[in-house]
Amino acid sequence: MKLSLLLAMMGLLGAAQCAAQTFTVPAEFWMAPRSGQAVRAEPQLQQAFSAYAQSDRVRLRLHHQKRDESIAQAEELRGWLIALGVEADRIEMTDDSSADLIKLETVDIR
Repeated sequence: MKLSLLLAMMGLLGAAQCAAQTFTVPAEFWMAPRSGQAVRAEPQLQQAFSAYAQSDRVRLRLHHQKRDESIAQAEELRGWLIALGVEADRIEMTDDSSADLIKLETVDIR
């Protein structure tokens, strides 16, 4: 009985950790030259990488605006994510952002 309760609690904890999270790439990120090191050093992206790495069911959804500059930034970020080891088929692009910022959302595809 205690073992099954413990296993159930661990399952709930794992599910909570994989819940959707959103990370905003700050505007300052785009004002400096970018490199793999700069991408890895950005705190919001570090958190997104951590959430992504928790499970192979987690996908990254890049939210951007329909403007050319926003699309270019999202495409560039997607390229950096792939270069740093994120699987291309685990990245989704969507042009539904109302804010002038790129947002990464972790999505568990259960």
